[in-house]
Amino acid sequence: MSAQIPSSTLSKPILVTGAAGRVGSTGTAVVKELLKRQLPVRAMVREAGERSEALAKLGAQIAVGNFTDYASLGTALDGIETAFFCYPVADGIAEATGLFAAAGMENGLKRVVNMSVSASGPSNPSPHGRAQWVSENILDWADFKCIHLRIDAFFHELLLLHTQFIQTEGVIRNSHGDLAVNWISGEDAGAIAASLLVDPDQTSEPVVYPTGPEKLTYAQVAELITSIVGRPVRYEEVTPEAYRDILDVVLQGKNPRAVNHLVSQSINLRNHLKPLPTNDLTERFVGRQPRTIREFILANQHALTPHSS
Repeated sequence: MSAQIPSSTLSKPILVTGAAGRVGSTGTAVVKELLKRQLPVRAMVREAGERSEALAKLGAQIAVGNFTDYASLGTALDGIETAFFCYPVADGIAEATGLFAAAGMENGLKRVVNMSVSASGPSNPSPHGRAQWVSENILDWADFKCIHLRIDAFFHELLLLHTQFIQTEGVIRNSHGDLAVNWISGEDAGAIAASLLVDPDQTSEPVVYPTGPEKLTYAQVAELITSIVGRPVRYEEVTPEAYRDILDVVLQGKNPRAVNHLVSQSINLRNHLKPLPTNDLTERFVGRQPRTIREFILANQHALTPHSS
């Protein structure tokens, strides 16, 4: 049996950044999993509101902080030895990680579980993949004991990016073509992170690649949606340029970094990389079966059902 973190350390709050996140909601999942284990949690959120109030009702301490505000990071990290670092697919990750690492060093931070991406690398075509690699290195240079979770899968929740076109046209459009990709739920990714926050000795590897339990093409996902919602949903391959235009519409032009990352990944995965074989890290680290994409579709039928013409 692997060695647990000393109980004296676990009596201190574990800081969870990105605790009220949106797509994937891994931070929220980490908070819930840690509270389920009856551990003290400090949830860092950008602003107080309904989502932070919901976390407080569950039992989390709330710290309002911003990755660009060094003073607020210091307040969030005060008395913290273990933290979950999660930055969205957006501009500014290198600066944010540098400020977080400096504040962590100043406040005695020792351990970090970092939510990263499989695209992390200095030469990856995705600008976010390159920036994520810089972020990983900053945390390592700060001499924290780090575990980097490079998620080698698409979050189930990414399907919700297609709801507008599913509802109006019964179609999923992107440039992934017939490539089968791994799928993982944000809940499972968060649960894996929480388990490694509690017991980092479950792995000797500084980089871990959760894949989720399933490998499906988008056409197969469309067929699965059809079988569940009872109305036809099809997959249509488009060019990377057309996919970029679709994402600009869906994200309302507010997140060009996410658009560039998703389009770059569709090109890179098809031309150069192949998703890893699926693995059992959810069972291994969390002790339960992983969530399936069928379960996600069942829970989100209203959003994934085409409207009647």
